[in-house]
Amino acid sequence: MSVDRAGPSSAERASGGHLRPEAATIPASSESLEDSPEGFVNRWRGRAAQSELFARPEGVPLIECRVADAVIQVFERTGPYLSRPGPNRLIVNPTVARLTVVAAGERRLEALGLSRLAAAGRVLEVDGRTVVVDAGEPLVVTSREPLPPGVVPGATVSFESDAPVHGFVVVSDRTSFSRREAVDESI
Repeated sequence: MSVDRAGPSSAERASGGHLRPEAATIPASSESLEDSPEGFVNRWRGRAAQSELFARPEGVPLIECRVADAVIQVFERTGPYLSRPGPNRLIVNPTVARLTVVAAGERRLEALGLSRLAAAGRVLEVDGRTVVVDAGEPLVVTSREPLPPGVVPGATVSFESDAPVHGFVVVSDRTSFSRREAVDESI
């Protein structure tokens, strides 16, 4: 398939027709985002929080739930039929601009608004830009920026999340399979 262009773009005209391509930055594998919801659940299922999911209207992608002593909303990533009201295991995955190292001992989780939260707690695990924080229950926090010095297991950090906070319902301890791989070709 070819694309016909009428002439140079305004950026090409402004630069005299000599555009230089921008360099792409590809994160290291430990800093990359999930490859699929199933892959994310498989990696982080051991860090799922005990939660209570509340009923919601059909077609609404936000789950309201109680995690630790806070009622928060998460953007449901694992499909609408896995999130049944009642006790569940839920991987809570906020994205943050930055983590701040704070004095040891602070632990809190609170809603800041629709699918946003503030938290503080002890770092349990670090994997690239992903940090598991014990804020009363584990939170699998993804940082958009490199982690500051001192964000290591045992340190205490605080943060405010971007919206939406993602939620992955964990329905069993079995490994999940990508939908493409779970197809039964014999049918």
